[in-house]
Amino acid sequence: MFTLATVSHKRTKMKRVIALIWGFSLYLLSFAAGDAVRGGSTPERILPQVARWVPANGGSFVLTPACSYRLEGKGVTGDAAEAFRVYLDNCPLAMRSADKKESPAIRIKIGPKTLKDTREGAYQLIVERKGISIQANGVAGAFYAIQSLLQLQAADDEGRIACCKIEDAPRYAYRGLMFDVVRHFHGKDFILKQIDLMAQLKMNRLHLHLTDNEGWRIALDCAPEMVRKGAFGESWWFNHVMSRKPLVFAEEPSGYIPGTVYDDGRVYGGYYSKEDLREIIAFAATRQIEIIPEIEFPGHNQALLHAHPEFFCQGEHKVNNVVCLGKENVFTFYEKVLEEVMELFPTQYLHIGGDEAKKSNWNACPLCQQRIADEQLKDVYELQSYGIRRMEKFINGHGKRLIGWDEILEGGLSDNATVMSWRGTEGGVEAIRMNHDVVMSPSTFYYLDFGQDAPYKEPLAFNSYLPLEVVYSYEPEDDIIAACGEDYDPSILKHLLGVQGNLWSECIVSDSQFEYMLYPRAFAIAENGWSPKGSKNYPAFREKSLSLIERVKAQGYHPFELASEVGHRPEAVQPVPNLALGAKATWTCGGKAESADKVVDGWLGDWAIRRNPRWQEFGKKEVTLDVDLGEIKSLHYIGTEFVDYKARRFCVPADTEFFVSEDGVHFTPLSIPQMRLSEDRMHFSILTVGGTVDVRARYVRLRFNTGKQKVRGYISEIMIN
Repeated sequence: MFTLATVSHKRTKMKRVIALIWGFSLYLLSFAAGDAVRGGSTPERILPQVARWVPANGGSFVLTPACSYRLEGKGVTGDAAEAFRVYLDNCPLAMRSADKKESPAIRIKIGPKTLKDTREGAYQLIVERKGISIQANGVAGAFYAIQSLLQLQAADDEGRIACCKIEDAPRYAYRGLMFDVVRHFHGKDFILKQIDLMAQLKMNRLHLHLTDNEGWRIALDCAPEMVRKGAFGESWWFNHVMSRKPLVFAEEPSGYIPGTVYDDGRVYGGYYSKEDLREIIAFAATRQIEIIPEIEFPGHNQALLHAHPEFFCQGEHKVNNVVCLGKENVFTFYEKVLEEVMELFPTQYLHIGGDEAKKSNWNACPLCQQRIADEQLKDVYELQSYGIRRMEKFINGHGKRLIGWDEILEGGLSDNATVMSWRGTEGGVEAIRMNHDVVMSPSTFYYLDFGQDAPYKEPLAFNSYLPLEVVYSYEPEDDIIAACGEDYDPSILKHLLGVQGNLWSECIVSDSQFEYMLYPRAFAIAENGWSPKGSKNYPAFREKSLSLIERVKAQGYHPFELASEVGHRPEAVQPVPNLALGAKATWTCGGKAESADKVVDGWLGDWAIRRNPRWQEFGKKEVTLDVDLGEIKSLHYIGTEFVDYKARRFCVPADTEFFVSEDGVHFTPLSIPQMRLSEDRMHFSILTVGGTVDVRARYVRLRFNTGKQKVRGYISEIMIN
């Protein structure tokens, strides 16, 4: 017999059962989710991205500190293998060599026939529940496998690594960074710290820029006067970035400790002793990184000429940093220096710079002109080529190879020289088409002294904007293929050795700022150099970078805070309302009239300035810009934008005037205030010159004067409403 009370009781009981079933289901779901989380990290978290990987049938291996390893195979003897053992014993996991009877957590087999992939640095990594196995043809591959393991272990709170198989190898043989330690010195311990992170990123070349106008940073027995007279200077000059005042050199202070930065408020500087460099070289070698030294020749030599004024050309010295190529004592000095440098550095390469050597002195110097005549050279360009070839012959005679910036192509170059392309990508493309080995290092993508976010929030940078996404987007083969067109032969890509990012330090005073400019953009260069062509995925890369940033911060590095990136200029991401859109704009500089469509295209300029289609460059002292609106219109606002970046000599004009006209003949001046700025300003800004008006006109004219200074100017949009 059913009553309402019975029905109510049954409903209540059913609700309890349903609730119990639902709760149990949630428990199972949460358990499954927890198991998935506890399944461990997977290879898509590795940076740089691995070539190939496949998951296993579930499960994971917990990699903990002090886990055991065993080296096996025919490649486990010799200095490289011994250095690898030392690294394993001292790496973040503090691994230990397994006893003979012990089953090791990690088996590492190294030998010349261990893998089918014969590329240096290739490895296979298999993670199973019972342990981890690594196979590699050489120590380098085994080392890179360990770097992948370290990233996987760090990506999971419990050190769990999901069972999987990784087959990986580098795309390019050369994956490097260049550190400018001249413009601002960075001590030995700081360099060792950066080598450690480069190793985590599987990079394998560190190019040290050791000499330049501002200093000489390497102590040599054959030229002790160079660090005594050329490694120190006025502290104020080094600490006031881009001051435009001449550098005053100073003698080495008593009590200076090599390998450290010296700054007592009066004198600034430093250099590496040969012992410092041996330690750097040895430390890098245990991390599969080769150190490449650079000794500048023939330009960028103000410090050298301060210590050796006898190396100047005869006659008028129009430039103060280029040595005379007509004097034999110059070549004698360099041969002694290079010989000692080659004895110190085991690398096959010696970088001699070769860039930005202004040739005015050589044109005026009777000794250089005599050299041109004696060697039957055509001009000063072939004179530079003569100097480069002579240095190369000397370097080759010591079993080494010359590498230099792409200017060494000027005047001809021998087949054995390697070109490092920095002036965009054109030099590298030209060199490869001439069958020279090339390292691509274009300023347009890989100059890390450029700002990486909205300039109003960033420290002073050499140029305004090179964000992580642009660095990551570089594809070195595309320019080569495009330049060759129908004549493209894939075999020429064998001359593309790899890529290198450059961090020049004119604007970088402190160690922390150096790291801020370097990371995470170095992450992108590492992935571009390692991961397979066609594998780019910026959103995924950015997520990996955010995670890696947190890990390297915990290790004591000071990277850029990618999580708070502003990105592109908000005002420049969409067109702006403008009555001048599509109007006829004419640009008159020095009496020559040209079209100025950029300033009436409806787009404001972004943070990037040079070579940007939304900014119009001007360099003449007096400029007139005329805009024809096509018909008479009522105007209520007239203005424009200029870039101001005095540190780089991008300046708002000293004088601006606006005019309007109905007939294009009779112009009336407008009362729009001119821009007046402090002479002490240095940082980047985009400034608007304009104001409200109440006129009817068809023609608008802007006239301005850049003043007495030799500057570059950039103007964005003429805004008329």
